Amino acid sequence: MTTEGNVKSILLVSGMSGAGKSTARKTLEDLGWEVVDNLPLMLLERLMDAPPAAGAARRERPLAIGIDSRTRGFDAAALVQRIKILREHESWDIETLYLDCSGAELERRYAETRRRHPLAEDRPAADGIARERELTEPLRRWSTQVIDTTAMSVNELQQEIR
Repeated sequence: MTTEGNVKSILLVSGMSGAGKSTARKTLEDLGWEVVDNLPLMLLERLMDAPPAAGAARRERPLAIGIDSRTRGFDAAALVQRIKILREHESWDIETLYLDCSGAELERRYAETRRRHPLAEDRPAADGIARERELTEPLRRWSTQVIDTTAMSVNELQQEIR
């Protein structure tokens, strides 16, 4: 995605917890994107309309926004409808990236890091994974691009994002 004229390039980065969203966001930031994570959805349009920071380069950087099940006010179906409306705005080129991964691999990753799944505080990771898959399914179906990271290393995902 490139910024042409006054059109702002916006990439919504979403997907399963543990599938590589942090790696994707860090890679985009390294590529010169402005990256915002976990923005409350009620502030989405305000962020999109905000002018570049004082002293920023003359050409506005593309914007990547991390949105997932931890985001305040998260409702994937409502978000999809909102994005459809926002896409009609001639000033914004909005795309969506959904990072997915098999449940077994996500469980392995959580076990390896000894972290809890954000939707399974006192339950097995498999329960949180199943709940999150259900919550984010409308975004996955509607995304511009889906990357399955099940068999990818961090380096391979970085290369795919680049």
